[in-house]
Amino acid sequence: MNISDNEIHLWFAYDQDISDDGLLSKYHQLLNQEESTQQARFHFEKHRHQYLITRAMVRTVLSSYVNSISPEEWRFKKNKYGKPSISNKSLTMPLRFNLSHTDKLIIMAVTLDNEIGVDVEYLPRRGNPLDIAERFFSAKELEQLFQLPVEKRQERFFDLWTLKEAYIKACGMGLSIPLDHFSYSFSESGGISIDFVPERCDQPELWQFWQVNPNETHKISMALKRTSAELNNELSISMREFVPLSEIKTVYYPITKGRLVTNE
Repeated sequence: MNISDNEIHLWFAYDQDISDDGLLSKYHQLLNQEESTQQARFHFEKHRHQYLITRAMVRTVLSSYVNSISPEEWRFKKNKYGKPSISNKSLTMPLRFNLSHTDKLIIMAVTLDNEIGVDVEYLPRRGNPLDIAERFFSAKELEQLFQLPVEKRQERFFDLWTLKEAYIKACGMGLSIPLDHFSYSFSESGGISIDFVPERCDQPELWQFWQVNPNETHKISMALKRTSAELNNELSISMREFVPLSEIKTVYYPITKGRLVTNE
């Protein structure tokens, strides 16, 4: 698999559809001791299953770009906030990746050099999301949210929530960044912009965001920080459904919001 500058590859795995015993046995063989121990800690089988698919996905996707490193040979480290990165000393290409999972879907975003964040949410989840919004969103976002008709508020909540998760994951700092220290707004044409409180010390013009709706039950957001020299370069996003060690299929899910890109 080739990837060049100014490309994002987005990988989709529908974990509940992967049940072949032979494949699952192969996935187990890819895990290191730490991953095997972590998998065993999950109480529910569906969580053990999704974790297994996730780790097999990470390892096999990365090997599709670097065939000199087999899936079981990948090594990872985490920063102090828990964001993972590749630690193989033999790796010469600047691969960056990020993961997210929710009910029935695992997402992996891959790019070069630039830090990327991705988040996926399951839209039918229980609970009142507007209660979460009042706790975590900025005043500007809340004002815009509650100006919408009631029937459109839940959709806007998930727009904002997935974007916020994608940004803090790209930064690699998780919830140590207060979610009300930055605000999103949307243009009539579907563009996404961000602004920060002064103490955040970030540059809005360097960030690009996209949202993808692969189906009626999931929403995905991506955040990518680029250098000022890169901003005028055309960027492409390609998408693939994936069964580790079995099948890769190119898909074309709609990019519903964000800066226009070439969707290859």
